[in-house]
Amino acid sequence: MEGSAVTEQDAGALEESSSQGSARPSLSPSIGTGASRQPAYGLGIVVSIGVAAALLILAILAIGDPEGSGAPLFQTTSGIFWGLAVVVLIGVAAGAQYAEQSAARAAAAVGHPRPSNAMATAWTVPFVGTLAAILLVATYHNQALLVAGPAIAFLSTAGALFSRDLLDDVDESSLRTATTIHTFIIHAVAFLALSGVYLNKLSSWVAAPLVGIIATLLILETLERGTIGPGRRVFYALLGGAAVAEAMIALNWWPTHGWTGGAVLLVCFYLAAGVLLARSQRSSVRSRDLVEFGVVSAVALLFLAATA
Repeated sequence: MEGSAVTEQDAGALEESSSQGSARPSLSPSIGTGASRQPAYGLGIVVSIGVAAALLILAILAIGDPEGSGAPLFQTTSGIFWGLAVVVLIGVAAGAQYAEQSAARAAAAVGHPRPSNAMATAWTVPFVGTLAAILLVATYHNQALLVAGPAIAFLSTAGALFSRDLLDDVDESSLRTATTIHTFIIHAVAFLALSGVYLNKLSSWVAAPLVGIIATLLILETLERGTIGPGRRVFYALLGGAAVAEAMIALNWWPTHGWTGGAVLLVCFYLAAGVLLARSQRSSVRSRDLVEFGVVSAVALLFLAATA
């Protein structure tokens, strides 16, 4: 959803950081397509298939007739379901990070170690994508989610790991493609996860912190394309997460359709993540960045308000 604006920022950041070291190293073609990468790709696929199989089990457990008048995600689920869900979330986070570490070791073995300011954030998007699948499976608890739930978990995990590998192969010719894929995966996962929260119309005391955590984790991964150190990355991510959490509180006062509410939260996430990414890539945010993000977000919010 960020479009060409983000990719142009990434191209500018690559040029600016050439004298001080890129945020992510540029690998030779032999690394991008050679045998040293195959184990990492294989591990990513294994993790993705494993989490998809786990979501199929959870989807089967969630199927049933709604009971009670509480939030939809609790109407057909039990303690067993949520206990398994926690195990699945821990498993996908650990598996994704292990696959990323394997890729890092493969790169270091051929003389392309990761930069010193790199953070262990490979688990964030698979974690949030799996959380989104779990929330949607529990919310709809029907047979359609037997396919959709595992598919969301698989694609978010495999797509996140693949997009990070593309960023490692970055040069001026492939930067636009790599950043576009990375951006698309993060925003698609954000929309599903934020919608999964809003669909259940939870109390602001629950929904706002949950939305804030989701946004913080995804912004932390978005800033992987920046050139700032770990401390500032965490601070920026927390700042963006707090902004989206505040939007969730305001949104709870606006009666609208569930998926429309998720789209509103996505626009807020887009604005926060885009501005913070621009700030992390250069010493100051350009006026054109503020205008561009502001105009796109305003137009999207007006459209959503008119169609709600």
